Amino acid sequence: MIIEKHPLPDDPTPADAPPSYDALSDTPSATGQTRDYKHGLIDHPGPSGLRSPLLSPSPPLPLKSPTPSTSSSKGKARATNWFNFSSAEARTAREVRNTVLGLVRDLIQEHITNSPATAGILQSCAEACSSHSLSLSSILQEKSIENHTPLYWAIVKRPPDEHQEQEVAQCPDLLTALISYATPLNRETITEVRLACLATSDQALFQRLRLSPEFAPVSGIDQMLLGGTIPPEEVVLEDMAGEGGGAFAVNFVIPHFHKRMVVSKEIALEFIARSRMWRLSFFIAPEPRVSGMDPPAGSWCVALSLVEASPPTAIDSRLLIAEAKPTKLPEASGSGESSSPPRTPFRLPSKSKPAPSIRLRSTQPLEAARRGYRGKSVVVSLEDSVGANLQYGNNPYIGPDEKLRVRLEARLGKPDAECIIC
Repeated sequence: MIIEKHPLPDDPTPADAPPSYDALSDTPSATGQTRDYKHGLIDHPGPSGLRSPLLSPSPPLPLKSPTPSTSSSKGKARATNWFNFSSAEARTAREVRNTVLGLVRDLIQEHITNSPATAGILQSCAEACSSHSLSLSSILQEKSIENHTPLYWAIVKRPPDEHQEQEVAQCPDLLTALISYATPLNRETITEVRLACLATSDQALFQRLRLSPEFAPVSGIDQMLLGGTIPPEEVVLEDMAGEGGGAFAVNFVIPHFHKRMVVSKEIALEFIARSRMWRLSFFIAPEPRVSGMDPPAGSWCVALSLVEASPPTAIDSRLLIAEAKPTKLPEASGSGESSSPPRTPFRLPSKSKPAPSIRLRSTQPLEAARRGYRGKSVVVSLEDSVGANLQYGNNPYIGPDEKLRVRLEARLGKPDAECIIC
């Protein structure tokens, strides 16, 4: 005998209620794929025994996944949107991409740096992207966080170097880890990184990035000329606080100066000072001349200009050229005497003679070049100054190490009748 079950009069449970949690726990969920992926993305061990730090006894990071819920309780409209993808694989790839973007955003927002968690999470993201035919490099170079890339925000939120010296030896910081997974960098990303260094006036970080081939690639001519190991230029900034708010000085050491000028025909040095990005360049004037104000073709020149989004400013500066240090004479051997005394081809510096200098000043504000506009810069021909000897191989300013040492002393503002820096 079959007895029909009638609902109790006071039973508050609706007739179309979803199954209970106990029933769901015994069957695979419709959203199990998303939860399983996120669990694998966080807990998946990396290569060479690298495991996510979230498996360690330390408390987990407060990271949130942006993966949307596919629960049927959200309505048919959301389910229809998911099925707009061409296949289930495409839907899964989209979920992986959104999860990676969310994890990277949380790393940036919480600024989790100098921690093993950073390397573990990024390694898991790389493995998840690889298994779904996604490029983590492209994802990290998208302007996905407030119209900027994650690299931009990693620099802007990065603490000063003095606060990282003790932690850098333990593990790479967040910026280093992001760059390692984002390479090769495209041109727009490099511009973003430069703008971030300019926004924070981080000259030290900017110079370290310039030593990286991913950030500042070396020209093919320099690679052929100098080989695989190219000595980097040394650029050291000095803030001259006692000389006023707009004064600064920069010391440069340029390796293989004469050889690079003759073959490459240009050497560009960039630095950040007084909330601006500058370029000091030595070059041989090209042909033909663009305007009558340009130096004659083939002449050796030096130029000072603004780059990127630096605000315009007038400047009064001078470039000091240091004489090369004389070579150390070898000690006389006791076995015999030489027929002629050893000689050095380099001129000894004179105590009474000041270092030669080249005046670089502008009465009109310098302006950075932009699309369709050349900008305004200070250009001086070395042939009209004491720097004319630089174009000759055997000159008193280049030592046996083939390095040229110069110092730029500058002050922002229009120059006076007399040199205000001297």
